[in-house]
Amino acid sequence: LGAGTVGSCVEKTAHDVGFATVAVDYDSEYLNEQRFPLSKRVLISSFTDIPDLGITEDDYVLVLTRGHMYDPEALIFGVVSQAGYVGMMGCLEKNQRVFDMIEAAGTPRATLEATHTPIGLRFGAKTPPELAISIVAELIQVRHDKRKQRQQ
Repeated sequence: LGAGTVGSCVEKTAHDVGFATVAVDYDSEYLNEQRFPLSKRVLISSFTDIPDLGITEDDYVLVLTRGHMYDPEALIFGVVSQAGYVGMMGCLEKNQRVFDMIEAAGTPRATLEATHTPIGLRFGAKTPPELAISIVAELIQVRHDKRKQRQQ
């Protein structure tokens, strides 16, 4: 959710390791074929009006809105979508502010704390390509753990 630079980098990295991607944003200047050539693209009117994307427990929702402007709305969508993985980019302080806002609107804190925030494995990633590697590495780890659980 979000068609910024990190999202574009995640698309490429995720496809390299077998994930199919859907990019969602309200701005066609960012959500276009040049920036997201490998994704299904869903242009929305706002992050409070995301259509049913058919998300299941086998899906991953990544909150990567540009400038974190719509992180609360996107995170709410992710939580209610029933996705098996919901992650949000951002520093701990920003993410706690988002949690506070959403909790004040009625979402239980435990539900928010079950999300992967901040998103990605911690190894000092800073640039968009590094952040994409960090995020996709976490997705690979979660995918592996799910496959392992199903085999048991």
